[in-house]
Amino acid sequence: MSKTIHTRALPFALCALAAAFSPLAFAEDSQEETPQEERDLAAKLVPETQAQQKFREYAADLERRYPDSGQVDPEKFLNEEGETYALLYCQAIGFEGACVVEGKEGEEQFVAYRPAQKAAGKAALAWWNWLNLRLFSIGVIPHGGCPSSAPLVWIHHDDEDRRNANSRGGWIGATTSNNNTTWRYCRVNDGNSLSFRPLPNGGNRYDYAVLKLGVFCPSGARTVIRRQNNEIWNNQNGNSGAASIFPSIQGWPVTLPFPASGPFPFTVTQYCHFDGAAPSWLGHMSSFPNLGFAYGVHAPAAFPKPWSLGNGWVHQDDEDWFNQNAWWGWPDDVMSGGGNTWRGTARVR
Repeated sequence: MSKTIHTRALPFALCALAAAFSPLAFAEDSQEETPQEERDLAAKLVPETQAQQKFREYAADLERRYPDSGQVDPEKFLNEEGETYALLYCQAIGFEGACVVEGKEGEEQFVAYRPAQKAAGKAALAWWNWLNLRLFSIGVIPHGGCPSSAPLVWIHHDDEDRRNANSRGGWIGATTSNNNTTWRYCRVNDGNSLSFRPLPNGGNRYDYAVLKLGVFCPSGARTVIRRQNNEIWNNQNGNSGAASIFPSIQGWPVTLPFPASGPFPFTVTQYCHFDGAAPSWLGHMSSFPNLGFAYGVHAPAAFPKPWSLGNGWVHQDDEDWFNQNAWWGWPDDVMSGGGNTWRGTARVR
């Protein structure tokens, strides 16, 4: 999906000259400097595996069938579709079959499911029971740290190395933006996450988004997905744990020897996007929930007071060579980007 931007006519020569000397154009020219061995590696990689595509398409169909999570019966969903959803996600992150969660909260990892190793006391639990705690959760951007009641979740992007053009401004909370980017969020549990709903005002400037950490978004929100191709060479992507960032997916760094084929080093991040004045079965939100700590959300540069206590933005210079960034769902003015990625931020508490 694309948008056409109309401007008044300017002398073509001046526009071309300005574009040629802009920092972003300078950075994008770095693709011509990509070493041949990195180009050879990129030629063997694919932007998305079949398993990842299958999970994404199933999740999109699920959202069409459940247009407002406020009307979802959790028990019925888990009984009827929980196993299918969980199995497709396990396969999307590289398992041949089912997977389960191990580790402490905030650093959980998925491991292969071994029925014979199941403890006798847990025999009655379905292997996909980990979905029960990940139905509606979201992540918000902390102003400082995260309390124990809302564990830290982080996603580190290894951004483009050559002529890096990362930039940032204003309030970005606990986000780290230098030549690479680390997004930090506090996990909001299912109960508190349902307090997030659309604002009553209409228009894109009243949109906002939070990190999606559950199967469903809170009532009135829709899913927006961003795939970013990260630095191919000597990639250093990382996160707080595959189970911590569910249902987002981050590709493992490429290591020697080169694989015959496989996905690019990538980050596929899912968000819950609230359109201004969108219909919600639970109604609109009169103020951002008080979670007991200072936090922010993703929001447009024009996100207005009194909702915003300070606006900001982060621009990421994504991999230049053979870039296959993509959007699924449109982020309006909250985020943007083609070969690079821009995200707005706003402190709201």
